[in-house]
Amino acid sequence: MKSLLFFVLLIPAFSCGVRYRFSKSSDTLLDTSFIYTLPYPKGTTHLLIQNYNSLLSHKGRLNLDFKMEQGSAVTASRAGVVTSVQESFSKGGLSKKYLKKANSVIIRHSDGTNAMYGHLRHLGAAVEVGDKVVTGELLGYSGSVGFSAFPHLHFVVWGPTRKGRSSLPTRFHTKKGPEYLRTGRWYRSI
Repeated sequence: MKSLLFFVLLIPAFSCGVRYRFSKSSDTLLDTSFIYTLPYPKGTTHLLIQNYNSLLSHKGRLNLDFKMEQGSAVTASRAGVVTSVQESFSKGGLSKKYLKKANSVIIRHSDGTNAMYGHLRHLGAAVEVGDKVVTGELLGYSGSVGFSAFPHLHFVVWGPTRKGRSSLPTRFHTKKGPEYLRTGRWYRSI
């Protein structure tokens, strides 16, 4: 594997080390250790309708889409600080005019990674920029605002690179243990 250079850094994150892998081919610092909580309240179940690199709208992207009824609670998958809140958009659809008009909340984590919770409903944020949030805390309510065919939650984590940022694959706590999620499966938050 000459194209990949691996090394491990120990960086404090909530009193434990975080393991990273550096990929020379993409100049990406990848978090390979943190296990996220599903982005909705404990005990609720949602269908994963798009996974990483899905053909519908995630080709070449490490994004996840959870089908949710309009107004479903969206919670923090990991503790951090709210760095962005957008909730002023009120319309959505499959027209390209909606591509940059999705409501969202962005959380910065202690290791410098970020998570974005997108397609929230109009005025659907429950947090403000600067708020410190804990895992499981209410961030807002799902919607179908922006480039969206139906109500769902768009979730993506990204981390630092030498050239800006890059999306990261994420594992989640499930009843089967930590795992990467698969399209077409229902996942219950534990």
